[in-house]
This record gives sequence, C-alpha cells and structure tokens, in this order.
Amino acid sequence: MAQERMSVRFSAATAWCATAAMALAGCAPKKGTDVLSQRPDVRPAHASEPGEVLELGASHIQPMYTELVAIDLPTVVHAATAQNFDIRRAREAVKASRGKLESAVGAIFPAFVPTALFNHVEGTVRATEGNLVGVGFNTFQGSLAVQWVINPGRVINDIIAARKRLAASEHQEDAMVCDTLRRAVVQYYDLVLAQARVSATHQSVAEAMELSRITDLRIESGVGVQADALRAEARLAGRRQDLVSAMKTFYDASIVLTVTLHLDASVTLAPKIDRLPAVHLVRDDLSIDELLDIAVANRPDLEQIRLLVEAAIADKGATWWGAFGPQFSVGYDYGGITGHANNIRPVRNGRGFEDQTFSFSDQQRGGASTEWRLSVAAFGNLKTAGAIAQGAVIESERKIDVVRSEVVMTAQASRANHELVGLARHQIDAAAEALRLIEANLQAGTMTTLDVLQAQDAATQARLRHAEAVVHYNQSQIELLAAIGLIDENALLGATDAGAQGAAQSADAG
Repeated sequence: MAQERMSVRFSAATAWCATAAMALAGCAPKKGTDVLSQRPDVRPAHASEPGEVLELGASHIQPMYTELVAIDLPTVVHAATAQNFDIRRAREAVKASRGKLESAVGAIFPAFVPTALFNHVEGTVRATEGNLVGVGFNTFQGSLAVQWVINPGRVINDIIAARKRLAASEHQEDAMVCDTLRRAVVQYYDLVLAQARVSATHQSVAEAMELSRITDLRIESGVGVQADALRAEARLAGRRQDLVSAMKTFYDASIVLTVTLHLDASVTLAPKIDRLPAVHLVRDDLSIDELLDIAVANRPDLEQIRLLVEAAIADKGATWWGAFGPQFSVGYDYGGITGHANNIRPVRNGRGFEDQTFSFSDQQRGGASTEWRLSVAAFGNLKTAGAIAQGAVIESERKIDVVRSEVVMTAQASRANHELVGLARHQIDAAAEALRLIEANLQAGTMTTLDVLQAQDAATQARLRHAEAVVHYNQSQIELLAAIGLIDENALLGATDAGAQGAAQSADAG
C-alpha cells in the first residue's frame, strides 16, 4: 500500500510539472506579435521632383583588378539582407536565446537517472559484528530513478527572463537588419557620389585640355603669351591629379560596399544608373513630435531595450526565490540486485562451505522533501541583481535620448539638404552659362585665359556641390527613415521605383 501511495503521489507531481511546462512553453514569444500590425504611412505624394536629378557618367570608370560589375539599389538591398555577417550573427544569437528558453522550461521536468553498478570484492572485510572475515563475491545492481527537484519561484522567473531575452534577441535581429539596410544604402550613395565626382573631374580635365589647346593656337598665331600657356598647362596637370584622387575615392567606396555585402573586394562595383533623382521617403508635413512618436512605436532596438529591462527584473526575482524560496524534492527509484558469493552456504554433511548465487530481486524506494537554504551571501546576490536591473533601466533611458537625438538630427539634415539641392541646381546653371559666355569672349579677344580658368573652377565646384546636395539629401532621407524605425526592403524598393519614374519624366521633359 505504501508503494502504491508513493506511486500515486509521484504520478500526480509529474502530471503537474508537465502541465505547467506546457502552459509556460505555450506562452513563448512569437516574433512580431508585439509589433504594430499597421505601420504608419509616411511616404510623400511624389517620390521625386522635376529638376532634382543628378546626371552620372560611368564611361570613365575602369576596374581595379578583375572586373567591373554594375549594381543598382534593389541588388544592394537584397544582397545586404542575405549575406551580411552582422545579420547572420544576430540570427545565431536568436537560436542561442531559444535554446536557453528551452533549457529553462526543461528545468520543470523531472530528471531520469538510469544506473548500472557492478561490484567485485575479494579478500578481507569487516563484518557487521566487527570481526574480520574473508569474502569473495560479485554484485550487479541496476535501477532507474526519477528525481524532481524544483524551486517554483526561481524556475518561473528564469522562464520569464529567458522568454524576454528571446524576444529581445529577435528584435535585435530586426534592428540589425534595419541598420544593415541603412548602412548599405548610404554606402551605395557614397559610391554614386564618388562616380559623380569622377565624372565632374573628368569633365574639368577635358575643359582644361581644350583651354590648353586654345592657348597653344593663340601663341602659334602670335596673339597669345607664354604665361597663359603655362598657366593652362599647370591647371591641366592639377585637374589630372584631381581625377586620380577621385578615382581612388571611388575605389575606396566600392571596397567598403563589398565588405557590407560580403562580396569580393577585388571586384569593382559601379552604379548601374545614369541619372539619380532626389528621392523623398518621408513627408515634410510631419512634425518632430509625430516623428518621435513613430520612432518610439516602431524602433526595434527600443523594444529590445524594454524587454531586456523586464528580463533583468525577472532575474532579480529569480535571485530572491533562489535565496529564500522553498525547494521541493521528489524521488522514486526502481531496480533490482543479484550476486554471487564464495564459500558462504554450509554443505549438507556439515563439512565446509560452498558458493551461492542469488536470484534477481527488485527494489523500490521513494521520498519527498521540502527545504530552505538560507545564507548571508544571498543579500549580496540580491544587491547585485538589483544593480543590474537598475543599470538596464538607465540604459533604456539613455537609448531613448539617443533615438530622440537621431530623429531630430536626421530631420534637420533632411530639410537642410533639400534646400541645398535647389540652390545647387541654380548655381550649376549659372556657372555653366557664365563659362559659356567667357569662353565665347575669349575667342573674341575680350576675355583672358585667367577668366576662363576661374569660370572653369566655378563650374566644376558647382557640379560637385550639386552632386553632393542630391546624394546627401537621399542619404538624409534614408537616415530619417531608419531613425523612425520604418526602413525595410519594401520602403526602399518602392521609393526606388517611384524615383526611377520621376527621373524618366524629368528626362522626357528635358
């Protein structure tokens, strides 16, 4: 009867822990369940405006070593999310967190301890009466034990902390995807800007070569001076140096992008476009408070910090329960024993002893206990856990300040760069017209070579400023979209398609 009652108690305990495990495991976080199902639409009515288009020329780009590969923004977006090392590492961190959650849930279940013991004794041992006797026997004992040792409060808090950390790691993966997309697209625009600088510098070299040719012809015809020819030659040499530097900058931008995309650095990447529109990704009518609200609701790194704070609080609870909570133990062991002993059974005639072999006999053991383990060290552990939890709270407050500063800074940069695009467009038109008039006056003899050189410098600077304004505006829009937590493949590719249509319309209008 005692054995039956023990078996019933053990079965009930096992059923309880299995039910609790399924309940807690069923509450395991699913990625994206706590994210807003409807993301706010911040897209402007028009992705680009007529006139805000940067002309590119790739005919002067030569490969560094092996080959030249044309790449566009959709390719950059797809490659960044598929091959990036940081994203792959974040995915492994999610797997590690999921394993820790499974381990925490597994602590609810009892442990199974199969045991097989063989024992051989031969020689002299002490008997129970205290005298020494000679023995020789073999014993084999096999058993299966079920042990359940649990501190309920600690296990529950450990599971809660593991669930929070799993969800935090999933949000960390989302944050890494967003940051990688942001970084890859910004680097792609750096490559576009480097190509625009190469094109502008190459054009300035062509203008300097033409001016040098004209001055040589003027000298041959007797109407020029040697100083003008030397000045034009010096300017041509300087422009060629600028072209070499621009090519070096372009190659550096290509290498940086290949690292992010996990491509061969010896392959030279070149933008696959010949016209870059100024792409608008975020509406101008959104106030800074609205942008901040969107960022707080959609930034995955903010959600990650919040979950880590909750995990640290759960860790503090687990520490308290581990220090002061009760620990329950239930054990049940079933097995058997058999053996063979030498010279222990008297023979029938009373002369001497003979060996004896014992048949297999079963054994059953059961037990249950409740205990508390109180230690002065618990107070230090609680203080440490509390400090860690408070540190997580402080880190969350710091992160919020960082996010606010990023939103404010990128919004301000976007407005400033948008204004610079219009001013740069006006500058490039005025500088190009001035250069045309001065070159015509040089042919007529009313302008000097120095005037042409100055006009060429002004036109080159205008082209470079326009390129920088368009590219920096696009980069600031990417940064703003990332700062409010809405950057993803759909947003980037949709804006790319709309921008391409706007560039085509601008080309048709031109």
